[in-house]
Amino acid sequence: MAQTKKVSGTPTKTAQEIKEWYEKNYKNIQNFEKVQEALKLIDPTKNVSRSYNTFDKTKLRTYMKNPIAQYKNLRNLSKYLYYRSSVYRRLIWYNATMIDTNARSVIPLIDLNKGGDKKKVLKAYYDTLTVLENMNTQLEFLKAYIIAWREDVFFGTAFYDDTGYFILPNDPDYCKVSGAYYTGDLSYMMDMTYFTKHQDMIEWIGEPFKSMYAEYQRDTTNNRWLPMPDEYCVCFKVNIDDLEVPLPPYINLFNSLINLADLEDIQAVADEQQIYKMITATIPHSDDKDAVDQFLIDPNTAIDYYNKLVESLPDYIAAAITPIPLDVLTFGDDQATDVNKIENATKTVFNTSGGAQLLNSSSISGTTAWQGAIKFDEKYATASLLPQTQAYLNRFLSYHVSNPAKVKLLETSPYTKSVLKKELLEEATYGLPTALTVNNLNGFNELETMSLNFLQSEVLNITESFKPLQSSHTQSSSDNKGGGQTKDIGGADGISDDGEASQDKRDRSNG
Repeated sequence: MAQTKKVSGTPTKTAQEIKEWYEKNYKNIQNFEKVQEALKLIDPTKNVSRSYNTFDKTKLRTYMKNPIAQYKNLRNLSKYLYYRSSVYRRLIWYNATMIDTNARSVIPLIDLNKGGDKKKVLKAYYDTLTVLENMNTQLEFLKAYIIAWREDVFFGTAFYDDTGYFILPNDPDYCKVSGAYYTGDLSYMMDMTYFTKHQDMIEWIGEPFKSMYAEYQRDTTNNRWLPMPDEYCVCFKVNIDDLEVPLPPYINLFNSLINLADLEDIQAVADEQQIYKMITATIPHSDDKDAVDQFLIDPNTAIDYYNKLVESLPDYIAAAITPIPLDVLTFGDDQATDVNKIENATKTVFNTSGGAQLLNSSSISGTTAWQGAIKFDEKYATASLLPQTQAYLNRFLSYHVSNPAKVKLLETSPYTKSVLKKELLEEATYGLPTALTVNNLNGFNELETMSLNFLQSEVLNITESFKPLQSSHTQSSSDNKGGGQTKDIGGADGISDDGEASQDKRDRSNG
């Protein structure tokens, strides 16, 4: 169990400045070149002039035989496929966007035995909301979720101040999970040899890297791996059942994804061949068998005409001049079949992904099946990351707020949020305190909701300024000035015309 401790010193730059520096130096920090070097799945014997790569699947099978030993190569392969395959990228984003950090309830905890001090509760609640407002969790955590679903684990260093909140991603090759905090979220350690090549990061950012590297220099043997200080530590892992080995969650799809990429490349070449044309010009020659190479047209003249022809040809049309007749050999092809192969391969990837069948809409038929698939995908995507996120938020707040309120993230997704909102509205009719949570689901946080309510009621006085028009639906039956329809009850004596006729009939009968 990780212990809560703080590091002395503060970053020399603000969170916003660190964010801008990272975005500017992103490629150098991530070192994209090592991805290609680590993969070694590109066949060097293939023509490099082509616009696609041919993968050595034998190498991939070697990795899969011992994935624990090859987890770095597999992680880099996952990163490569993320940029190479639109199907894989879509699958990663589908899972990463399942968690809505705005779907929450912020709860100030009180002592039920002693009761709550209203001023203290209000201050704790407001301070907590202010920090959450400045964190912009939906955007910052989304970036972490994408990496986690792509590589299994995300290692980050969090920076927070008046300028905002930013999580600096750390190189996973130099990080490893070390345990869990009392809240339940994960801690990790970082290999200090990373900074031997990134001295500029230490000098520019400062803490916590400055103190960590200084500790490493005092004992390079025993202090190589150091824990990330608690207030800076951010770590999310998808495969929570194995903390030691980080394997991409969709590792079993890699072979199918490579096959799909190959099919798409082959189809691209086939499509190009369909529009490619060649014009051949044959120089006529004498029919006299004894007259070898006796052309009826001077070759130099033929070349002059050929050059004129080439200059006027559009793209995808080539020309050749030859003294012998040419024939064109074609191989049987069926573009429709090739397209079907790609579609079937795509369906296979989605249907075997352990969820996300909704990305292949043709596999879902009926509302019940759709709702069931959504709930399954939601549970799969949030089961491990949602409680980790909630635990981290509450731990982070403890460093920046005195007696912070508790953040509770709701088990919902963008696809089921409307259903949850309906349930909360129904529960509100029984007096349950769900109003703020409902408006969170509408996209307004607690501070925004209370501010809008104050603006509407106290500042603009909208409830008095904007009144509905009077109608039968807005007035009671007792209002004689208008509103609901009333029955015509006749004259001054209160008897209707029909009533008077009946009374006259009775009077005549009685004489």
